[in-house]
Amino acid sequence: MTFVLTNLLKEYINISVVSGYGISINFHQGIILTSKLTNMKRLYKIAAFVIIAAIITTTLTSGIRKEYDGGYRNLVDELYDQAVKQNDNLESIEDDIEKFYKNRNEALEKYNSFTAYNNRYYTDARSKAATITDAATQQKANEVINKSETAYKAKLANWQATIATLNTNEKELTNLHTLLKIMTTQPMIEKYQTDALPDNTKLREANSELQKVIEKIKVITK
Repeated sequence: MTFVLTNLLKEYINISVVSGYGISINFHQGIILTSKLTNMKRLYKIAAFVIIAAIITTTLTSGIRKEYDGGYRNLVDELYDQAVKQNDNLESIEDDIEKFYKNRNEALEKYNSFTAYNNRYYTDARSKAATITDAATQQKANEVINKSETAYKAKLANWQATIATLNTNEKELTNLHTLLKIMTTQPMIEKYQTDALPDNTKLREANSELQKVIEKIKVITK
């Protein structure tokens, strides 16, 4: 890009010098020269603006890549995992949480299977009772079903109370776990900010070069 611009600028200057000294040229050559000069100016302006755009784009995006190096995973979680590997207390907490979810899932899987099986029975029983054509007999069948279902639901009372308590405790665990992650990673990111803050010498140099390019364009586009 720089090589092309340099040649364009040189050709522009040479044409201007030739015209300035009044070297004899015919009318046809003059038209060609004028057209070429106009094209040179247009190309130079376009190329100059391309350079400015490239400098600005490079400057704005140079600091973004680090942010996405870790992919789309939450950076708090990523840093917290690093901290867990270096801290026995955190590792113990994570082991306990993992154990809790494993036990909970196993217990709820059995419970859900149990209730699904029973619910299926009462649904099918009512469908079966609906096929009875005698009203009194159908009513008797429904009473039997309802009584059995009521007794069944009473047996689940302890389970449902335990599940309600567990859900409340799990919400508290989730909230505290999130707070723990933030409090653990906050010193880590602040240390990174102190240790890894890049020197801005190159950026200041780039800005200075940008100003020079702008001034060159201003001279030509007056």
